[in-house]
Amino acid sequence: MLQSNIDRLAELAKISAEIAEHDEHESPKDDLDGVPRTGVDIRVQRLEIEKQLKDLEIDCVADYMKEKENIIDLYHRVNSCDQILERLETILCKFQADLGNICQEIISLHEQTVSLNMQLKTKQSVRTKLGQFIEDMTIPQPVIQHIMYTPACDKNFSDHLVILDQKIHFFKEQDFRDALSCNDVHQTLLGLKTKAIYKVREYVLRKIHDCRKYLSNYQVPQTALLKNKFFYQFLLSHERERAREVQTEYLDTMSKVYHSYFKEYIQRLCKLEYDDKPDENDLMASDDQHHRRLGANIIFNKPSSLKNRSTVFTVGTRASVIKEDLEAPLIMPSTAKQDVKYTPEAIFRTVHYALLDNTCREFVFLRDFFMTSSDQQTTDLFNSVFAKTLSMIHMHFNDQFKSSYDTIAIFLCLHLVYRYREMARRKKVTVLDPYWDSTVRCLYPRFEKLIQLQINSVRNFNNDKFNNVDTMPHSITRRYAEFASALSSINDTYPDERISQLLSDLQNEVKNFILRVAAVFGQPKEQQIFMINNYDHILSVFKQSNIREDSKDIEEIKLQLNKRTQEIVEELLYPHFGSIICFVKDCEVFLERDDQESLRASEKKVGALVEAFNLNWQKALDEISRDILSSFSNFENGNTIQQATMAQLLQYHLRLQKLLENPIMKDSQRKSKLLGLHELMNYVKKYKTNF
Repeated sequence: MLQSNIDRLAELAKISAEIAEHDEHESPKDDLDGVPRTGVDIRVQRLEIEKQLKDLEIDCVADYMKEKENIIDLYHRVNSCDQILERLETILCKFQADLGNICQEIISLHEQTVSLNMQLKTKQSVRTKLGQFIEDMTIPQPVIQHIMYTPACDKNFSDHLVILDQKIHFFKEQDFRDALSCNDVHQTLLGLKTKAIYKVREYVLRKIHDCRKYLSNYQVPQTALLKNKFFYQFLLSHERERAREVQTEYLDTMSKVYHSYFKEYIQRLCKLEYDDKPDENDLMASDDQHHRRLGANIIFNKPSSLKNRSTVFTVGTRASVIKEDLEAPLIMPSTAKQDVKYTPEAIFRTVHYALLDNTCREFVFLRDFFMTSSDQQTTDLFNSVFAKTLSMIHMHFNDQFKSSYDTIAIFLCLHLVYRYREMARRKKVTVLDPYWDSTVRCLYPRFEKLIQLQINSVRNFNNDKFNNVDTMPHSITRRYAEFASALSSINDTYPDERISQLLSDLQNEVKNFILRVAAVFGQPKEQQIFMINNYDHILSVFKQSNIREDSKDIEEIKLQLNKRTQEIVEELLYPHFGSIICFVKDCEVFLERDDQESLRASEKKVGALVEAFNLNWQKALDEISRDILSSFSNFENGNTIQQATMAQLLQYHLRLQKLLENPIMKDSQRKSKLLGLHELMNYVKKYKTNF
C-alpha cells in the first residue's frame, strides 16, 4: 500500500510540475485558447492536483508510520552491511599490498633462478669439458695392452692404434698450450708411440718383402696393406723417416717384381710364337711358287709356320684379338700345349692386357695407400715403380717390330694400343698415355714402310711374268683384295686418315697393275673380261668384310667395274650383231645431220640386215650366254652382265624399228619381216635364271 501511494504521489508531483511550467511559459491568450479545446480550466485542474498531492502525502505519512519498524530494521541492516563492506575493503587493500610484495618476490626468485641456471650450465660445461679432457688425456688400459702385446695383423691392434693416434695428437695440442697434465702421460705416450711405430714398420716391410717371393701372388700382400692403410698414415704423422723408408722400400721392391715378372713372362711367351715368320720376300707381287713353298709347311705338319698366303695377306680369325678376345684370359706358358703356337699380335695382346691390368691396379694402390695429394704425385710414384718395366717392354717389341714383315700383325697391334688406351682412360688412369704414344710411334712407321714395300712390289712387278695369264682374277689381285679388305674393315673401327691414304695409294697401284696385265691380251673383249673379273673379285671380298658401302675404296672399285661392264656389253654384242649396230649408229648420225642421200643409200642394206638378224638371233644369244658363263668367275656378276647385254640388244632393236619407220625407209615389206620386239623379249627372259 505504501509503495503504491508513493508511486501515485510521484506521478501527481510530476503532473503538477508540468502544469506549473506551462503557466510560466504560456500567455493568457493561450489559456483562453485552451478553454474551448479541453473544456477544463487549468487553474482548477492545478488546484485539484494539489489537493490530491496533499491527500497522498497524508496517506504516505500514515503508511510510513505503519511501516516505521520495518524501516528502522532496514536502516540498521544497511548500516551493518556498510560496516561489513568497510571491513572487506580494508582486507582487500591489505591483500593488494601483499600481492605487490609477492610480485617483487617472484621477480627476485626469477632472477635467482636464472643466475642458478647459468651457474649450473657453467658447471656442467666445465664438467663435460673437464671430463672429455681427462678422457682424452688418459690412456685406457686396453690401448696399452693391445699396442704392446697384440700382433700388428690383428684387427684389435689397428683399432687401438687409431685411438693412440688420437691421444698423441691431443697431447701435442695440450703440450703446445703448456698444460701441466701433459707431464703425467708424456712418458707413457712416448713409449707406446715408439712401440707402435716399430710394430707397424715391421708389419708393412714384411708384407712388402712377401711380394718378392718367387711365384707369389703379390696382390695378396697389397690387399692386406690396403686393409691397414692407416699404418702408413700413422708413420707419416709421427715418424716421417720411417714412412719415407717404407715408401722407398715398396717402390724399389715392386719395380723389381714387375720388371722380373714381365721379363720372364715375355721370354716364355716368345717360345710359343710361330718360328717361321713372314720375311722380305712375302710381298703381294711375289711369285706363286714362293707362296706355295711357304704353304707346304702347313701341309707337312709344321704348325709353327705363319708364312702362308692365307695368313700373310688375310686376317681371318686373327682379328679376334681386337674383338671378342680383347679381354680374354692371359696366355699362361706353364699350361700351354707344346704344339700350340701364337701369332705376334696374340703375344702382344696378352702382354699388354697384363700390363693394363697391373698398372691400373697399381695406380689405385699407390693413390690410396700413400694418400697422394694430387695426380702428379701419384704419377711420380707410378713412374718409380713401372719405369724400368715399361722401358723393357717397349724395347722388346720395338726390336721385334723393326725386323717384322707381318703387316697384319703390326696393324692389329696398333689397334690393340688404341683400344687398351681407351680402356685405361675409362678407368681414369692416364698415366700410361706416354707409353701408348711411344708404342704408336714405333708401330706406325714400320707399318707405313711395309705398305710401301707392297706398293713398290706391285709397281715393279716384272712384265715378263705376264705370259700365260688367263682372264680369271690374278693372284696379286686376290692378295690385294684380302689384304686391303682386312685393313679397311679394321681401320673403320678407329678411322685414321693416314691409313686410308696408304690404302688408297695401294689401290691405285693395283688398278695400274690390272691395266698393265690387261694390255697383254690381244682382244679388247679379253681385256675387258680380265679387268671385270679382277674388279668384281675385289668388290666381292670387300663386301664380305663388312666394309662401309660409302667408303672411298668400294666406290672407286664400283666405278671401275661399271665402266668396264658398259664396255664389255658392246664387245659381246658386236661379233654377232655388229652389222646392225653399225647400221643403227650410222643412220642415227645421218638423221641428226639430215643427210637424206646417205639414208637412201643405207636403205638398200635393210633387207639383208633383217634377214640375217631373223636367221641368226637365237643362235647368237645362246653363244653370248655361253661366252659369259665361261668368261666370268662370279655367276652373280655374269648374270648382271648378261642382263645388261640383253637390255642393250633390245635397245638396238628398238632403235632399228624407229629408223625403219622413217619415210625414207619406204620398203614396208622389209619392215614387216623384222622380228617383233615382243618375241625377242620373251626369248630374252629365259636367261634370267641361268645364274
